[in-house]
Amino acid sequence: MTERLQKVTGIVLKETTLNENDKIVQVLSKELGVIKIYAKGAMRLKNKFHSSIGIFTYSDFVVYKPANSDLYQLNEASVKHIFHGLSENIDFLSLAMYMSELTVEVTVPNDKNNDILRLFLNTLHIMTSKRWNVDMCKAAFEMRLMADIGFMPNIIGCCRCGRYEAETFYFIISKGEMYCQNCFHTAAELPQDVIKLKMPSVMALRYFILADLEQMFSFDLAKPYQLPVFKICEEYVLKQTGRFYNTLNFFKDIHIIGR
Repeated sequence: MTERLQKVTGIVLKETTLNENDKIVQVLSKELGVIKIYAKGAMRLKNKFHSSIGIFTYSDFVVYKPANSDLYQLNEASVKHIFHGLSENIDFLSLAMYMSELTVEVTVPNDKNNDILRLFLNTLHIMTSKRWNVDMCKAAFEMRLMADIGFMPNIIGCCRCGRYEAETFYFIISKGEMYCQNCFHTAAELPQDVIKLKMPSVMALRYFILADLEQMFSFDLAKPYQLPVFKICEEYVLKQTGRFYNTLNFFKDIHIIGR
């Protein structure tokens, strides 16, 4: 073999079966970002890589890339962690599928971004350990991912007067901007895609974006303030990416908010 072997660590986001024996997996890796790996014979139950390259498995991979190919070839693989809780809860699994589709959509292939991998892994860990409800995990992932790829909304203060605290703020989805009640009501044009927020909801959105990743899931938000946050995070993703996601529709079809 003349190609250089390279070790990467990452989580399998998507798998495509090629035939009875082989498959291609998309892996969000620490070293190379999202890459495609061709795994020969991996569909066989007795194949030594079978468990290492299962969907949402976090593994070490040894790969090489042939000349003039977009695919990495799998040479070795070993499991680091399997999120068993995903297969035991349809809400968890459907959210993980949406997170995967969204991540593949917004990341540049072969472009390293370790923050996104850490965000993905932390969200799965918090969700499967049931430390947060699935809706809060979804919202936190959506907003932090948008910030990580360069689409951070302006929610630090009022975009007109800079006010940091107010009884009520208004967030404009299409602009990614927030205004206090005084500045919003004096605006000449009032857009339609506006969501009204109270301070606890505003603080939650700020925490999603600004907190250290290890601390991002460490606060409680009372239920009356959750729905506006969920709505903003989801609609902001759809607006910024300019498309709908089949996995999001599936998640919403089977999930009851607040369950």
